[in-house]
Amino acid sequence: MANTYTYDNNAMKEDLLDVITNLDFKETQLGSGLGQSSASNILHEWLTDTLKTPGVNATVEGADATYAARTNPQRLTNHCQIVTIDYSVSDSDRAVNSAGFEDRYTYESMKAMKEWKQDQEFALMRGTLACGTGSAARTLKGVKAFLANTTAQSGVSLTEVILNDYLQDVWDDGTEVNAIYAGMYMKRKISGFTAGSTKNVDATDRRLVNAVDIYQADAATNVKLFAHRYVTVSGDTNYDVVGINEDFFKIAYLRKPTNRELAKTGDASNAQIVGELTLECLHNNAGFNATAHL
Repeated sequence: MANTYTYDNNAMKEDLLDVITNLDFKETQLGSGLGQSSASNILHEWLTDTLKTPGVNATVEGADATYAARTNPQRLTNHCQIVTIDYSVSDSDRAVNSAGFEDRYTYESMKAMKEWKQDQEFALMRGTLACGTGSAARTLKGVKAFLANTTAQSGVSLTEVILNDYLQDVWDDGTEVNAIYAGMYMKRKISGFTAGSTKNVDATDRRLVNAVDIYQADAATNVKLFAHRYVTVSGDTNYDVVGINEDFFKIAYLRKPTNRELAKTGDASNAQIVGELTLECLHNNAGFNATAHL
């Protein structure tokens, strides 16, 4: 009796799971956690000012008033950046029976929005300012580029003392760091410091659905530690640590992201996720960017 083998059986159905696994990054701490503002022009501007240095202030009884020179407000600016994700699905692809989704167009729409948020996050952290031209895109200045408190000590390993010195630098400028962003390597290093830590956090912060370390220091209390994918990226020659007071940073939208259908130019369905935004840094001393630490 001859045996039959699977190798020659053309009647077998394929074994294909009705699931699509996508290793998408879900961490959008800046986009999810910073406050929102609105922009009304492609050039977004705001003002900063300073108080006089405190000192002895005692006036003789009956003396006439004296008028010291006053400082003028300084103007800070940032440009709005257009972020787009385009996608096109042939009408044949929408008609066939596919695994993992009922409609390829709907699936690509959801995927495109996730990609848009990731590109926004990258710009908010790492963007460099460019005013743009008719042939070159405008780009916004991100957190790392805005911060005036920058330090580069090549070859020096980050210690708890050094981290606390950075926190004090911001405190000396008049505010406190309440969030630290770092790659996973530096996040684990900071989490291993021996200073007290707690899990008492603001329950309204939408980002705290996962475990987040809270670092306590003399110059800053309840500092949230976030592992962030774009503080340090492939090609960087260092491990950066960014600390900010999040109350001084906002996302200003000229156009919030929308999903819009584009005109059909053939046998396909075309669409685009588009939004236009910039970053408000209400004061560039409200944080630090420590670079070149191993």
